[in-house]
Amino acid sequence: MDLATLLSAQRGLRSRFEDFRRALERRDEEAYRVALTDFHACLRRWTEAEEKALLPAVLRAGVPGRDPQRELRLEWVQVRELTRSLLWQVNERARLSDLLGFTENLARRLAAHESEMETVYYPAAAATLRGDEWTSLAEAAPAP
Repeated sequence: MDLATLLSAQRGLRSRFEDFRRALERRDEEAYRVALTDFHACLRRWTEAEEKALLPAVLRAGVPGRDPQRELRLEWVQVRELTRSLLWQVNERARLSDLLGFTENLARRLAAHESEMETVYYPAAAATLRGDEWTSLAEAAPAP
């Protein structure tokens, strides 16, 4: 397992988010509800695994000029909370304009998070992840 494994999991999450966005663009309410529910479940499972397995590896590797524990926990909370809020709005049948606004906000936050993970944290962790940590991540990884 290597950096490509982590990036593949990230692509799997992005794919699920894009499934939701495409269904929302089609105004297919049942499809976007199902897709967002799936994305939310995969996101929670993956970010919880990252907190338990990836964060310790990042801390062992060290990232000069960064506070990975604070930064990553904040990013994970923000992405999960935005997703949870959007799912709540979908389930409450909020106005379409509100859903579109929340979706764009989540898309921006998710893109920023993906960029940080791809360029900073995944490369730092990849070399120091132990076998049990790789296993935990592999078990939680969404399919691409």
